[in-house]
Formats: sequence, C-alpha cells, structure tokens
Amino acid sequence: MLQASSNSIIFIVVGTLIILFFVLFFYLFMIQLHQRRALYQKEIFDMKTEYEQTIFKSQLEIQEQTFKNISQEIHDNIGQVLSLAKLNLNVIPKNEASEKIELTEELLSKAINDLRDLSKSLSAEKIADTGLINALEHEMSIIEKVTKNIKVQFSYNEGPVLISREQIIVTFRIIQELLQNIIKHANASIIKLELIGSENKTTLLLEDNGIGFEKEDLEENKTGIGLKNIQQRCKLIGADFYLDSKRGHGTYIKIIIQHTIL
Repeated sequence: MLQASSNSIIFIVVGTLIILFFVLFFYLFMIQLHQRRALYQKEIFDMKTEYEQTIFKSQLEIQEQTFKNISQEIHDNIGQVLSLAKLNLNVIPKNEASEKIELTEELLSKAINDLRDLSKSLSAEKIADTGLINALEHEMSIIEKVTKNIKVQFSYNEGPVLISREQIIVTFRIIQELLQNIIKHANASIIKLELIGSENKTTLLLEDNGIGFEKEDLEENKTGIGLKNIQQRCKLIGADFYLDSKRGHGTYIKIIIQHTIL
C-alpha cells in the first residue's frame, strides 16, 4: 500500500514537472515569436520610412534642379536681354521724350535687380555658398522691398551655425515656404525671424501677427499639405519642428537643428 502511494506521488511530481516544462516551453516560444514579429514589423517600418525618405529626397533634388535651371535661364537670357535694352536706351538722343526714357530706364534697372535677387533665391549653390544667415537676410530684404505693407525684422546672434550644405539649403527652403505662406494667407503686418546659433544646435524662430489658424481646421479641411511637407523636410535634416497658432493671435514657429558636424 505504501509502495503504491509512493508511486502515485512520483507520478504526480513527474507529471507536474512535464506540464511545467511544456508551459515554460510554450511561454518561451510565444516570447520568441512575439520578438520575431516585433523585429519583422520594425524592419518593415524602417524599410517604409527609408523608401519615403528616398522618394522625398528625390523630389527635393528634382525641385532644386528645376530652380537651378530657372536661375540659369534668368541670368543667361532674361537678364542679358534687359541689360541690352537698357544700353540701347542710353544711346537714344535726349529730346522731349527724355522723361519717359528715364522712367523706362529706371523700370528696367529695377527689373534687372529684382531678377538678380530672384536668381540668388533660386540657386542652391549660391544659398549654400553665402551661408544660412546671409541667405535669410537677403530673403527678408526681398520681402521688405516687394511687400510694402509688411514690416520685417531679422536678427541673429554671433553663435556658430555648424550645419551641412544640405541642411543649409533645406532649412532655407523651409523658411522660404513659411514666409510665402505668411504673405499669402496670414494677413500679417509684422514678420519676425530670429536665428540663434550655438555649439550644439541652430534654432530658428519665426513669428507673425496675422490672423492665425487652428491646426485642427487644417486637418479637417485637408489643407495642411504644405505643413506636412515642411515637417517632412525637417525630418530629412534631423530638425525638430514646433508650431503654435491660434485664430486671431498669429503664428509662432520654432525649428531646432542639432549639430552633427564640426
């Protein structure tokens, strides 16, 4: 009787151990399966992100090439034709129409200067060569000349701006698009742009006193495509993008670019 009871206990213990072994094996198998699934999903996500970044970067390269072609066309053809027209006006004898000739000459000079400014804004090489501060200062001066009813303010500190040529170009395009959005839609009378350079990061602050908007409205009306495009550009160069806007209280934007080169 004692022997039978002892065998039963051994049988129960062995059975329990076997069950625990299978439970542990199944648990470890599920953990490994979950880890593999998570790794697979991460690989798919990384591939998708890399693909989207590649497509977006290609779009930016095509855009920059287009800008380059337009800039070259302005410099080589349109600008030269206007300059030639101005030279021809100078050799016309002065007579009773001299005032009209002088006015036409002034208008041609203005057109030539405006085209030169536009050519500089379109050329990625010139933007990168002149540096982010000078490029932004030039862009703000163009806005001040073209939009008589908008007061612009541009300021910067003496801190270092340690960003790559690609980051300079993309950052300039971002600010350029934001400025155009303000001019077209914000109904602002003041635009402030500040650049703050430091050892670790470059910060850009853009503010206007326009009508503002609610970000929820952009999403509902599906009109936030430009904003998403700007966010993608920031992501491309490793920049953080912050936007704060409220209807009737203008818009405040902050872009932070972490320095990755020395």
